[in-house]
Order: sequence, then structure tokens, then C-alpha cells
Amino acid sequence: MLFAIVMAFSISAVSAANTTTVDANSIIKSSDTVKNYVETKKAVPTTVTVGSKKVTSAQYLYILSSTVTNLNKNSKKSVTVKTIAKAPKPVENVKTGTLSKSEYIKLAGKITTFVNTNGRLPNFITTSKGNMNPDNLIYTYSKIVAFYKTNNRLPNTVSVKPWSTTKSTSEGSPATIDAIFKKAAKYGYSHAAHDAATLVKIGAGDCWAMSDYLFKQLKAAKVKARIIQYPTAYASNHRSVQYYKNGAWVNVPYRTYGFNSMFNNVGSSGTVIASC
Repeated sequence: MLFAIVMAFSISAVSAANTTTVDANSIIKSSDTVKNYVETKKAVPTTVTVGSKKVTSAQYLYILSSTVTNLNKNSKKSVTVKTIAKAPKPVENVKTGTLSKSEYIKLAGKITTFVNTNGRLPNFITTSKGNMNPDNLIYTYSKIVAFYKTNNRLPNTVSVKPWSTTKSTSEGSPATIDAIFKKAAKYGYSHAAHDAATLVKIGAGDCWAMSDYLFKQLKAAKVKARIIQYPTAYASNHRSVQYYKNGAWVNVPYRTYGFNSMFNNVGSSGTVIASC
């Protein structure tokens, strides 16, 4: 009997020792860093340092949600760092607007309850403005806690907008785009290739192949781009690529980079074949 009691105590002690927590002040301090990261990098960080602990973005949403719930109760309790999986299929259709304090407090409770039950983030949380995905929730709750950091109180409302307008649409770095265009310009023209793979294989291709190649290269570099198709004096289905620059769609400067002259025809509009 004594052995059993000792064993139970030992297991409980080990379990307690292995429990990781983060304190409220460290969480509050980290919120500003994450908020600024999202607004600068247009993405949620993969990991977040909270005090001396490094947590995943999934864990961080749980931590933020728990903290908002606690702060609403005038509590600065530490939050347990749980093992939390990412949302398997995040989706969103939220509209621009604001959430009231009572609503975002209620939603914080829904997030923590879902995680405690399922061990993962939800694919979305339904709000009065539509469904919000986890990345948008991380940004939203980092703004709420960052407001608390500055004002020592929770905000009366928090603004929300589609994550697609917050995340990188990216216009890309000039150096990256320049390298893509220079590399593409080395390929010649040929009727034998109509897609990127064949263009790379034989070293030449038609306007469809070049457009496919440029689009895929820009997409891989997270640059907002699109293929458009329109008639020219030479073909009824000519294709070229546009990319997003300074808030507008612009044509790839084929002539500037010395592309084969067969690629030089560009249009300001046309049927969008693909976009990213």
C-alpha cells in the first residue's frame, strides 16, 4: 500500500515537472512582436519565442486565446503549452469589419475548447463577419493582446479583414524578379514546346511555354502573377505574363531583358488563364 502511494506521488511529481507553462507578461510582450511581424512580412511566423520558450504558431494561437480569456477576468495566469497540431484544411470567407469585445472573448473560449477537445486547431472559427482561418485568428488576437500591452486594457473592438488582403500578395523583391527574368530570357523560341517542362528540356518554346515557365517561377518565388491570353496580329491565342508591381498589374518587360522577339507582343488585358 505504501509502495503504491509512493509510486502515485512520484508519477504525479514527474508529470508536474514536465509541464511547460509561459507567463502572462511574456505572452503580452510577444504579441507586439508577432503583430509587427505579420504586418511587415505578410505572414504568420512558424515559431514564436515567448519568454524563454519557443512555441509553434498553433500553440501560440491557443496561448493568445487563453490569455485573452484570462485578461478579461483580470487574471494574469500562466498558460500551459500543449502539443497542438495545425488545422488540416484551413478555410476562410470573412468580410472586412469589426468584432465587439464580447464576441472576440466568446470566440477565444471556442478556440481553447476546440483545442482541448481535439488536440489541434480548428479549420476556421465562425464569426459575425464570416469564417476566420487560424492565421487570421493569430493576427487578430495578437492585435488584441498588443493593445492590452500598450493600454493596460482589452480593446472595445478589433478590426478584421480577409486574410488574403493581409498575407503576402507579394510583389516580390526586385532582385528575385530580376533573376527570374534574366534566366527566362536565355530560352529561345520554338513551336515544339507548349509548356514549361518541355521548354526547359529543349531550351526553347512558344509563348504558351514561356508564359507557363514565367508564371511557375514567379509563383514559386511567391510573387503575385497571372497569365493572360488575347489576340494579336500573329495569333488569336497569344499568351504573356503580368506581375503585380506598385499596386497594379504590369507586363513582364520582355524587350528590356532581351527575350526572343517572338515573345515581345504584350497586351494590357485579356482572358486570365492562371493567377496566383
